[in-house]
Amino acid sequence: MLSVVLMFAFFVLFYFPEQQQKVLLNNYNTEVQNLSNTVALGVKIALTEQNFEGVTTAMDFVLKKEELIFVSLIQTDDSTKEKTVLKTVPEDYPVTINMQSCDTMIVKMSPFITPTMSGEIMIGMGTHQIVESKKEIRNTSLMVCLIVLFIGVFIGFLLSKNITVPVLALRDAALKVGEGDRTQQVNSNGKDEIGELGRAFNKMVKELSIAEAERKAAQQQLIHSEKMASLGQMTAGIAHEIKNPLNFVNNFSALSVELLEELEESTDAEDKIEIMESLKSNLKKITAHGKRADSIVATMLQHSRGTAGSKVPTDINQLCSEYTDLAFHGIRANSRDFNCTITKNYEDNLPLINAIPQDLSRVILNLLNNGFYAVADRMKKSELSDYKPEVSVTTERKDGSIFIHVRDNGSGIPSAIKDKIFEPFFTTKPTGEGTGLGLSLSYDIVTKEHQGMMSVQSEEGIFTQFTIQLPI
Repeated sequence: MLSVVLMFAFFVLFYFPEQQQKVLLNNYNTEVQNLSNTVALGVKIALTEQNFEGVTTAMDFVLKKEELIFVSLIQTDDSTKEKTVLKTVPEDYPVTINMQSCDTMIVKMSPFITPTMSGEIMIGMGTHQIVESKKEIRNTSLMVCLIVLFIGVFIGFLLSKNITVPVLALRDAALKVGEGDRTQQVNSNGKDEIGELGRAFNKMVKELSIAEAERKAAQQQLIHSEKMASLGQMTAGIAHEIKNPLNFVNNFSALSVELLEELEESTDAEDKIEIMESLKSNLKKITAHGKRADSIVATMLQHSRGTAGSKVPTDINQLCSEYTDLAFHGIRANSRDFNCTITKNYEDNLPLINAIPQDLSRVILNLLNNGFYAVADRMKKSELSDYKPEVSVTTERKDGSIFIHVRDNGSGIPSAIKDKIFEPFFTTKPTGEGTGLGLSLSYDIVTKEHQGMMSVQSEEGIFTQFTIQLPI
């Protein structure tokens, strides 16, 4: 509203007076030119009839004009074209041949040609009336401008009170709702359109709050399902992995029972000493493999925790190595004909970093499962008989951070969807084979829980590499 008032005030105070002044000035110039033409015509008629008194009469015709400053008769020599002022009214006014218009006077000339003489009539008219008219126009414009400004301020006050203030309040509430505050409500007591808009906004916020609560509950359920699916995959790998140490424990236990029977039957002291040494060796091996089985079970328990754990000093190399084996055995448990070359490139002497092992292990497990899925998918679709699926896990220390690279030579990620893979519920897997939360949860674990970074590089049909950057 203020902008409209100011624009109108500018028009009334500046543009309109300026245009009016131009019109007045143009009209006055035309009027002076017409007077000059009239006098020139009278002089021409008088000279043609050789009525020299008529010349004076024609020049006296404009004396009744209040703004007249002078009127002059100028003769032009036909041979030399030289101009001479023959007569001026009033006689005492200094006139020159080359007089021009100025701020206080407008000068116009009209030529005439007769057998007796050729020349021009030059008239000078004052601009006093034009100046006075300009002042009147400007004063009137100023008065109109003040009246419009007063009316505009009054209307602006009413609009501000009844429209602008409620709209601004509605805008601020909408911004806060956009930032996540679902408790915002605005005044909706009015019976006009603003009041209806406020009531609609309040209703929308309440419905949005309910919908968000339902969404969070559904999301938590999906996240729980994703974690349980991850746990199930890892459990299959653990079951497959734990067989080795249990087989060793069973075999050495049975062998130890046989050695004890031999010890009871033996009477030779040297044989007894040899048997005792074998028993000690077997018991040490049983203990070592028992600890290995205990470590695997502890890993499963740690991974299955539903709540976020606390950060502890963590060996990234050990974590990667352990979960690479578990991921491979997990997919082998579900698909016995699957085979893949696994390459481990771990930088020595990496420092321990503060991390949540059970959460970070989910990330590594998810990336490896995706890698194994990609190479298996390419192996099914590949027409190359010499295609060899390969997944590599690399760790390195660089620029004050530890980097984990998980790379596969599988089917790759199309460029069109590469920017979407970290979004919740986005998945390229067929229906029933993924919720689309794995990479989203992994991204949140790395960036939010560990203040790290996660990125992806891929070429469709060639490779995919996920990179995790964790601060030391």
